[in-house]
Amino acid sequence: MAGQSFHIRVGEQDHEARVDDVHSADGDARQVTVDGEVFEVQSAPGGSIVVRCANGVHICVTLDGQASPQSAHVPGQSVDIEVQTAQAAALAAAMAVGGAGAAAAGQIKSPMPGRVVRILVNEGESVAKGTPVIIIEAMKMENEMYAAAAGVVERIVVAEGDTVDAGQLLCEIEIADEAL
Repeated sequence: MAGQSFHIRVGEQDHEARVDDVHSADGDARQVTVDGEVFEVQSAPGGSIVVRCANGVHICVTLDGQASPQSAHVPGQSVDIEVQTAQAAALAAAMAVGGAGAAAAGQIKSPMPGRVVRILVNEGESVAKGTPVIIIEAMKMENEMYAAAAGVVERIVVAEGDTVDAGQLLCEIEIADEAL
């Protein structure tokens, strides 16, 4: 888990976290940076973890024991949590085109890190909903990216052979009025 980034939702609040392995006077620990604030975290008996804050306060946190925890407990309080790797969060954001309105529907983003294999459309070209626009190769599989709505290809921001990250913008489509 060293050097891994996460997106964490605690109740209704979103946080960005990074976990790094460190060596401390008390033995191996993890340094966790949450929204820029640094904490030292060590495993404790019974599946709990001890969080040492910068001000020296120690807090015992117990997670629900699942591979991806859904709740956390500190003395006197329990909260629902959702933990995703930064990559999974970017993928979820890229795939959440449906409820995000016309602007997001007109943006085609890479759902995962990969390489642009082929661009199937040209700027200025009209496309129907579901038209294949770009092919991304990831993990030795080709993935077609489709137009979420009918419109005109406004801008292509990648080229064949480019390496792309999860959530990276590939092209924009000006959505046709009748598609709204």
